[in-house]
Amino acid sequence: MGSVHSNVTLLCVSDDRLPTQKMKCKVHPDQDSGVLCCQQCEAPVCMKCISTERHHGHSFVAASEMVVSMRDKCHEEIAKIKDTIIPNCRLVVQELGKNQDTSKHLLSQVRTTMTSKIRKMKDILDDILSNNMKELTDIEHVLMHEYQDEVHKMNEHLARLQEVLDEFEKKGQHMESGDLMSIYNRIQKLKEIPSLKLHHDHPTFQEGSGQMDAETLEALFGKLTVPKYLKNSMQKIHPNKPKLAMRIQKVKAIHVPDIDRCRHISCMKSNKTWVGDELGNLVEIDPKGNELHKIKTHHFRQQPTGFHAVTLEDELLFIDQYDDSISKLLSGRKKKTLIKFKEWTPISIHVSHSSDDLLVGMVDDTQQKAKVVRYDASGKELKTYEFHEDSKKRLYNRPHYLSENINGDIVVSDWEKQVVVAVGMTGNHRFDYDAEGGHPPGTIFEPSGICTDILGNILVCDNNDHLDDSVHMLDKDGRFLCLLLRLPSSSLERRIRALGLDDSCNLWIGDVDTNEIRVYKYLE
Repeated sequence: MGSVHSNVTLLCVSDDRLPTQKMKCKVHPDQDSGVLCCQQCEAPVCMKCISTERHHGHSFVAASEMVVSMRDKCHEEIAKIKDTIIPNCRLVVQELGKNQDTSKHLLSQVRTTMTSKIRKMKDILDDILSNNMKELTDIEHVLMHEYQDEVHKMNEHLARLQEVLDEFEKKGQHMESGDLMSIYNRIQKLKEIPSLKLHHDHPTFQEGSGQMDAETLEALFGKLTVPKYLKNSMQKIHPNKPKLAMRIQKVKAIHVPDIDRCRHISCMKSNKTWVGDELGNLVEIDPKGNELHKIKTHHFRQQPTGFHAVTLEDELLFIDQYDDSISKLLSGRKKKTLIKFKEWTPISIHVSHSSDDLLVGMVDDTQQKAKVVRYDASGKELKTYEFHEDSKKRLYNRPHYLSENINGDIVVSDWEKQVVVAVGMTGNHRFDYDAEGGHPPGTIFEPSGICTDILGNILVCDNNDHLDDSVHMLDKDGRFLCLLLRLPSSSLERRIRALGLDDSCNLWIGDVDTNEIRVYKYLE
């Protein structure tokens, strides 16, 4: 033990800064002699520990001295943190802020350059088109004038011929030889049709030798070069999107007994679903169809259609025409009124998945006007969509169902107008879809439930009584892609009005007659 103790220096230190609680050995906490600290391990030790192999060759000091020493070291490190590390961190934050501003400025410059380039190209193309159009207008004017001159000449010739015919038929039987000779000579001159230019040369449009494709245009416009590490980060923002499956597959069917003629479906992130019916009943169901909640709404002036929606937090919003309001369902089945309407009746609502804005379709009390209005989440009015941007022509007759596409378009199923109407966020009219390509010519398109998927496709029910009920799929520009689903008139699964999409991209369809909700998978 002597050789071990020769490494121990006992100090009697009197310092009111020292802790009064005795330090204990971590290995033998029951030992009452933990008054030493190993300088190499910087830990309290007892008399048993200092003789072990673990601490061979180590030096030991009084625990109180170690405390003083460590406290002094901490003071030194704290001083370094205050004097050096924190200021340096703040400098780094400042530098990052400057770099962030620089990045924004550089990206803005790239946007400005690209926009300027494309505008310049567009201006050049517009000038070329304008000059050609002006030239075509002048050519048309010349050609029409020449045709009119030729027509005028021929009409004069016809008039002279008719004059000779009339004169001969009226007086020919009583004419003397001199008059007959005169008539005969005139006929000889007139029977030759005037030489007219019946056909004219027309301008042609000779297309350039270059290919009109994205690659060629990009070569003219320029190409955005993205660093590889940013591409990898961007892939995390935009994961691989699904694609259309080869065939649609029924996943399940859910019978909801407590509804009468399903009219609308709102799917939630929690895998629960709200189903609305023709009587204004709203039923919340779980994935197996078990009823969780039920509430009653009132609809006096307009039949219930797209009268409910869910927020990004799975809160139910619904229309009640008892007081022409839109309310939010709170916990405890209480409701909070968000918006009340005067002189207008709300008939459809949708919550934007990108902004949480509320889109409301409505008709006025005279039933002669209709519009869609955008509100923020608090109920503040942001924008009204009522007329075509370049005229006073109304966009809607009855906006029964509506949805917002991934490009910001508002798509409305207007049963009375028999079209799907799409407008951009700014109110520009994008297109009207009247089932061209998806319907036999001459038949009536009766759109009802509508929704949009993560690919930008538009899905809409078609309920023509003389045709099979079906679901049309359109692209984001309103072009017909396919009949996603067709229910033959002989099938029990025939009459559908309601559509919904869940977070797994499954299509929910509500059957009017059987109160059955069917779920289909159409993306993979």
